[in-house]
Amino acid sequence: MQDRLSIAPMTDCAENRIVDGVTSAILEQRLRAGTKLSEPELCDIYGCSRSDVRRALVVLAARKTVELKRNRGAFVRVPAEQEARNVFQARRAIEKTLARNAALHATDHDIAELEEAVGAEAAARTSGDRARAIGLSGEFHMVVARISGNDVLSDFLRELIMRSSLIIGFFAGSNHILCEDDEHAAIATAIRKRDGTMARELIERHLRHIESQLVFGEQPGASDLRRILGR
Repeated sequence: MQDRLSIAPMTDCAENRIVDGVTSAILEQRLRAGTKLSEPELCDIYGCSRSDVRRALVVLAARKTVELKRNRGAFVRVPAEQEARNVFQARRAIEKTLARNAALHATDHDIAELEEAVGAEAAARTSGDRARAIGLSGEFHMVVARISGNDVLSDFLRELIMRSSLIIGFFAGSNHILCEDDEHAAIATAIRKRDGTMARELIERHLRHIESQLVFGEQPGASDLRRILGR
């Protein structure tokens, strides 16, 4: 199963390696909101120049995952509560359509890939590999999006998954369950049965469940940048 959530660099230049590394750490909830992305540390971690780092930070800021603060530097964005609500509202609006379309268009091969995604995520949880389980959880949603056949909505969803991962990492503790195995399995079953109405209802219920686990208020401090991104 190909990892469609990863944003693979077109070349191996330092700028793309930084963007890819920071993005992956956010998607896996290893890099917390509020963490300062120190230019000297990033230069050391990736063996590159400050100009490489600055170009990467501009790309990340455009993706709304990094905030550039005048005279203070770059920080992983701290989402406001209303922004968090808006992101989940947008995900519900998009994913209901994607789930319904997936149920209408899924081939036997698509169903097999979807069930493989559910099984891989469950195995990661059983083995205690939280980072991998989180990544596979997002991958499940992207598989549904691909099956739907709407590339435009799929691109929107990819950005929203990254932003919601940051939100969950900031507003939920380490024991937070991003996606329940049985919820994903139920969605996959609805798609296998070609029941678009049920798939649509289940995805909305699922996303509301995730949002309901968020606790807004003062949260713990930032991540250790060198430990998270260092090699």
